[in-house]
Amino acid sequence: MTDSPVTPASCVTPLRRTQRLAPTLPADESGQTTAEYALLTGAIALLVAAVTAWATSTGKIGRLLDAVFNYLTKAIS
Repeated sequence: MTDSPVTPASCVTPLRRTQRLAPTLPADESGQTTAEYALLTGAIALLVAAVTAWATSTGKIGRLLDAVFNYLTKAIS
């Protein structure tokens, strides 16, 4: 298989095809940021839910709160 040399003429057809398609692409991307924030917020919520479910099933939250309250009560008295 031989590679044909790249010449300016061989680039014209793909360029014209791109120029024809360009007007059909959406120029307004104002909603894109909102969608990205929504996806990020959803991913963070899933992560927090997973960590919370893990922590409550292992009893680590209760032990952490017990340790904090014990420390505070010893520091106060």
